[in-house]
Amino acid sequence: MDQKLASLVLAQLSKIEVRLEPGDSVLVQPTIAGMRVENPMDIIPGYDWEQIHNCLVSLARHGYIGTGQLSDPEVSVGIYFSGITPAGRRLMSSRAAS
Repeated sequence: MDQKLASLVLAQLSKIEVRLEPGDSVLVQPTIAGMRVENPMDIIPGYDWEQIHNCLVSLARHGYIGTGQLSDPEVSVGIYFSGITPAGRRLMSSRAAS
């Protein structure tokens, strides 16, 4: 996993997280030119939407973000997101300290 990208994605997810009610899970998708997406993430210079999608999936599979009660949170583009886990917060803190 690209640690720089993971850190940037987690920072964006933290902005979405503050709008969630306990128990919520929302679809979050990378911005794709010409396509309407739900809860679009900001464009991250140097990365394309596929890299951001793969990062979202990886963060979920490794337990850095929660996906609610969904056993398979991945959709064709994006992921269901319910919050940043304690492991995700530790990853964010370690990247901020570097």
